[in-house]
Amino acid sequence: MILKLAWRNIWRQKRRTWILITAVTIGFFGLFFFMVITEGAVKQAVKNIIDSGIGHIQIHRQGYLKDPEVKKIIKNPDSVIDKLNFPEIELISKRVNLQGVLYSPQETSPVQVIGGVLEKEKLLTKFEEYIVEGDFPKAESEILIGNKLAEILDVKLNEKVVLSSSDINAEISSYAFRVGGIFKSPSMEVNKFIVLIDITAASKISSYKNMANEIVIRLKEEKFIPDTLNKIKDILNSEYEVLSWGDVNPSLKYQFEVLSKSMLLFGFIILFGASFGIMNVFFMSIFERMREFAILRAMGLKPFQLKKLIVLEGILIGLISIIIGSFLNSFLYLYLSFKGLNLSVFARSLEMWGSGSIIYPSLSFENSMGLISLVIIVVFLSIILPARKSAKIIITEALRYV
Repeated sequence: MILKLAWRNIWRQKRRTWILITAVTIGFFGLFFFMVITEGAVKQAVKNIIDSGIGHIQIHRQGYLKDPEVKKIIKNPDSVIDKLNFPEIELISKRVNLQGVLYSPQETSPVQVIGGVLEKEKLLTKFEEYIVEGDFPKAESEILIGNKLAEILDVKLNEKVVLSSSDINAEISSYAFRVGGIFKSPSMEVNKFIVLIDITAASKISSYKNMANEIVIRLKEEKFIPDTLNKIKDILNSEYEVLSWGDVNPSLKYQFEVLSKSMLLFGFIILFGASFGIMNVFFMSIFERMREFAILRAMGLKPFQLKKLIVLEGILIGLISIIIGSFLNSFLYLYLSFKGLNLSVFARSLEMWGSGSIIYPSLSFENSMGLISLVIIVVFLSIILPARKSAKIIITEALRYV
């Protein structure tokens, strides 16, 4: 009966009800926009990192990540790859990674060298999509570099550069390349430091023979990472370290985790601020209805029943706001999914973070439920004080309200 009365009450003063619904809907809409863009930016940054060569999983000799010496090799990497025949794996390849210095006639710059099987690197990475000049390397004499590195070295397409690095005997080895392609990825760091060459050339520089120092794995979906890690660890012995992209780049993973987990906290702060406005409107509503409440009390409605009535009215308004807000949010999500949010005015900052300047929305089911629960909690808290105020009215005084 109280619920039925609450439903009738909220539609007796439609203007007041719609003001309340609008206030809650705007808060819900704003928070949804903030969360989908933040989560979308985080997911894009993670995807770009994986596409820039890290992959989902990497295998090295034990201790390589802490101290990437050229001597820490995987002997006969093809035999290791043959053991890892899991359906979750989309692509797997061996690499010779090197740290070196790239020389041009004008400048020098430190670089991180990916020496990979070129046909597989086309699929493991997105470098081919990022190319702005030239082509993906086709021969061991060609090198693919980033646009920032090209600026630093002051080199153009087809010009020659020399790569120097230590070989397995700690001797400096050099190799001349022609700039076959220049790429521009969403990450400034990748554009400045990463270069891609054929594994044959990298093996010659490092003096590797049928050896590699990294096996990189791309999975069909990111959610397969934990299970696949455990499966690989069960097959390989302790001679190898098996790492996820987050293990390879723990500081970045930590940043993303903190950002993801703080979204609901920021959301609560935003809605907490909005709750004062919502509470103020509820208070105004209570004062407007003093005479009505006095009559209800005079007819026998007890204080706790009156409080329950006000709380139910607030919850119903909150639920209506969530339904309308969800409808509007769906349109916003579909529009941004198709067009993306162009944040090119912040392109430099986003390039340093690695997410790209066009952000596409994303929101997990858990965060969606958390967002809806948050709106209900905030509306409930906003109505508590007005409801207590209504329960404490003195009938004789309230009847004098006009």
